[in-house]
Amino acid sequence: MNASSDIGYRQLFDRDTWTYTYLLFDPETLEGVIIDPVKEKFDRDLQLLEELGIELKYVLDTHVHADHITSAGLFREMTGAKTSVGEPSGVPCADVLLQDGDLLEIGRHQIQAISTPGHTDACTSFKVNGMLFTGDTLFIRGCGRTDFQQGDATRLYNSISRKLYSLPDATIVLPGHDYQGRSSSTIGEEKRFNPRVHAEQTLEGFVKVMNSLNLKRPARIDEAVPANLSCGMSPASGHGTEENFSMDDLHRILGVLNPEMRVVDVRTPGEYALAHVPKSLNVPMGGEQEFIEELRGYEKVYLYCQSGRRAQTVYTILSRQGLDNLVCICSSGMANWISSGFPVNRGEAGY
Repeated sequence: MNASSDIGYRQLFDRDTWTYTYLLFDPETLEGVIIDPVKEKFDRDLQLLEELGIELKYVLDTHVHADHITSAGLFREMTGAKTSVGEPSGVPCADVLLQDGDLLEIGRHQIQAISTPGHTDACTSFKVNGMLFTGDTLFIRGCGRTDFQQGDATRLYNSISRKLYSLPDATIVLPGHDYQGRSSSTIGEEKRFNPRVHAEQTLEGFVKVMNSLNLKRPARIDEAVPANLSCGMSPASGHGTEENFSMDDLHRILGVLNPEMRVVDVRTPGEYALAHVPKSLNVPMGGEQEFIEELRGYEKVYLYCQSGRRAQTVYTILSRQGLDNLVCICSSGMANWISSGFPVNRGEAGY
């Protein structure tokens, strides 16, 4: 790869998740960024920063990952770097929510954020010095899937064909994953040889390809998505509560909840019947005792109410009963869900 010689560059790899992590830095100022770091490789990556004397300014996640947990929060704690992810993700712990065209400076260099939704609704690619870091949007001879996390084949096609393929053919493509040992490509190569989204591919043809993939559910999605909405950090102090978890966050993970996770509405049965979050169970405040053993059996229980106050009360009661699997949505509630236009169910049954 003929990357620009006036910017420092390292490509790192996690064999367990086939994930590429990238370190970029200005050789003169030693200011740098790290892109898509993996939590299990934090010690390796931190050691490299220390060896090279890099002052980490930003941790960039191309999206909310479903196959690994980010080490963004750890890097922020250890180095003071700002965590950054695409604005549509709404990650509450992120220091910078990036919009299309935003520029991040490291020394003499500017990294441009390019909004490339499709794999997820918040995917962001990064361009600097003839290099393009595409995350899960564009792979070498492939692209990311579109069947979860607000994925959309039409949006992915437009992101690649209209945005990425408009860049110079010599632009170096550096993906978030590769499963065949390849490390880089170019825009020109992908336009010619990418079987899913070559330059002659039509939108209709692309959508047909993506809808016929029938891929397995990512093995770590139920663990990774909620963790990455918290910048990869463990739950905050207390019995399993997660800092700043909101109804927006609940909406993002609702489609990937497994049977070991439960959403619980602690409002009255009358409020619940009028409108409630799909798949939620009604456990009215004051009646939680009869549900304790059932709730104890879940991996995680997400508590919500109308505004957050009753959820906080029920959270406290259940925590004192020894439940350590609780996530309290304490600063928002059903009012926020409805005002956001999210889907609701009505009636008494919440299953």
